[in-house]
Amino acid sequence: MTPLTVKFEDLSRIPATIGTEKSRNSAIFGVPEGRPQVLISIHEEIEPLKAVWQTLEKTGDCTAFQTYAWISAWQRHIGTKQGVKPAIVVGWDSEGGALFILPLGIENGLLCHKLIWLGGDLCDYNAPLLSKAFPRHVSPAQFPALWDGIRETLPTHHIVTLSRMPERVGEQANPMTTLIGLRRNASSAHMTMLKEDWESYYNEKRSSGSKKRDRQKRRKTEELGAVSLVTPERTEEKLRSLDILIEQKSVTFARMGVANLFDKPGYRDFYRDLVGNPDAEGMIEVNHLAVGDTVAAANWGVSFGGRYHYVLASYDENCDAARFGPGMIQLMELMERASANGHTAFDFTIGDEGYKDQWCEIEIPLLDHVEPNNLVGWLSLGPRIAYLQAKRFIKQTPVLWQGFTRLRAAKGMFAAAISARV
Repeated sequence: MTPLTVKFEDLSRIPATIGTEKSRNSAIFGVPEGRPQVLISIHEEIEPLKAVWQTLEKTGDCTAFQTYAWISAWQRHIGTKQGVKPAIVVGWDSEGGALFILPLGIENGLLCHKLIWLGGDLCDYNAPLLSKAFPRHVSPAQFPALWDGIRETLPTHHIVTLSRMPERVGEQANPMTTLIGLRRNASSAHMTMLKEDWESYYNEKRSSGSKKRDRQKRRKTEELGAVSLVTPERTEEKLRSLDILIEQKSVTFARMGVANLFDKPGYRDFYRDLVGNPDAEGMIEVNHLAVGDTVAAANWGVSFGGRYHYVLASYDENCDAARFGPGMIQLMELMERASANGHTAFDFTIGDEGYKDQWCEIEIPLLDHVEPNNLVGWLSLGPRIAYLQAKRFIKQTPVLWQGFTRLRAAKGMFAAAISARV
């Protein structure tokens, strides 16, 4: 063991196993003269890293989707069911401080083992957690070489498939964007900067015609009953609102011909877990739009780092208020609430839905990285790239995307009719 390793173990209280028979578990990479070395450790369990992880997410840069609460809940309810084994990379400085965390995992298939981000398709953004000191230790020019060393240290995998990576993580450039072979994701994310005064923001964003239609729809909705955005405080009440959201969203998925997210193993439990998880306290917000005694719409959002994330929203397609756009009324109520609570940004997250253009002045490009590691990986590379390129081409070509969504919806309606007949 080197002096740096001994110091690392003493300060971090986490053993760094170094030896010929376990050489893949950790390694040391040098940086230019005058800068401290970076010790890399690989971890198969999340729990022992909790204190280090939560400290880094509070003092460094990351997105809400890399917080300890989010990743640990995902692995507990979903990752284990999908056969994903954590391979979390932590970089340490010479004083035992965490410079970065890469929440990675190995998805074991029958023939091909993939290196992926923990969190899977429930992370709208994938990125490392970075300390404020990270740029002083690893420059953009150095990161690709550091990444090569990390790849050699990680457990056996055949191909790297890292998706949905933003160009920036908080105040820092995302070091993952220095890697070669990056491709644009099929979708972008979209965000708007709020103002302290909601009325000023609203007047700036909406035309006189749009504001008139908003008032008309609100007035017609109020004729059906008192309209209010309800934010439950007790966990039991939050879970009831979430269950209503799931029920409403399931109807929408069926109408659109989209696979029901909540039917996937562990997905429903994931969302319910975070509602009452102490590690996610203050991060998850559940709301619903009440029209009289009817829950006309519901919402499950994430608040992190001054940014409100619009993650899950639904509306009751069968209620009387459905004619007047309860989903849009709820959205404006949420934006006003986020502004009042001190949020500086309202993040509509991934997806290029047309309604986002009404609000968002910021487009966030997302990048994918696919890289083979051996012959098996090379054999998987072609089909994977072809799939990603075809997906982006269809989504970015309005005629093709409209045709696809209509065909998908028709299929869903047909399946629903067959199911109802049975």
